[in-house]
Amino acid sequence: MSSKVSRIALSASAAAIGSLAAYWTLLATRQGHILFNARKLPVVHLSDDFSTYSHTVPGGMVRGYVYHPQGEAALHDLFIYFAGRGEDVRATAQMLHWLPEGFGFAAINYRGVADSQGHPSEVASVEDAGQFARHLRRAYPQARLHVVGRSLGTGVAVQLVARQDFASLQLVTPYDSMLQVAKKRFPLVPLSLLLRHQFNSLEHCKEVAAKTQVLLAERDDVVLPERSQKLIDAWPTPISVQTVPASDHHSIMGLEATWLYLVDFALTAVLPESKVA
Repeated sequence: MSSKVSRIALSASAAAIGSLAAYWTLLATRQGHILFNARKLPVVHLSDDFSTYSHTVPGGMVRGYVYHPQGEAALHDLFIYFAGRGEDVRATAQMLHWLPEGFGFAAINYRGVADSQGHPSEVASVEDAGQFARHLRRAYPQARLHVVGRSLGTGVAVQLVARQDFASLQLVTPYDSMLQVAKKRFPLVPLSLLLRHQFNSLEHCKEVAAKTQVLLAERDDVVLPERSQKLIDAWPTPISVQTVPASDHHSIMGLEATWLYLVDFALTAVLPESKVA
């Protein structure tokens, strides 16, 4: 009997180990799609206040949108927005009625998300962000450019502003590194070995000179407060920190108060003397 029990136990252990190995393999091979929640989303129709943008990548096109309701010449401040996980920027653009006159909004969908094609990754998202920003500098030379990142997108935003100069940087529910955030969700996975897209903002922020604001959700069970605080504590320059009332990780961009904080901070920003194209 004991021999039979031992064989059953060994078989169960082998099955468990096999399942765990298969799970790790899936995470290792599909982690870009899992991290970005890359999937097609229903079409969101935008008004004539938007112009379109695209550039070619392996596997298709990255697509983006620029909101300029008073016309291109009227823009004096332009938010460049980097979205959270699985977020279609066309849907976020429905909140732009809170922007005052003279403000615009520009965003791209990450590779593989919504109407963008290709394979998502940390390297690809930062490369696409840099190309998009250079396009906006040429297309709207009269506008001050402000970078805004939300959740996953804060990792993109920090790396972009570490490479180019902008009038301001604003981070909504940021984290210190994606590795630390992911460890909470996948506690049994050796992420230090497997995770290729680590978005180590703690390291990249050392090169950021732009005036910076952090917006925190009043309740956040996705990016825990200690992850945001770790980044805030490491920031190399003075940083403004605000908590948006009655917000959580998912609702924060849909609140008027968030957009008022973004606009008020942008209006106080001063462009750095140097400028890297």
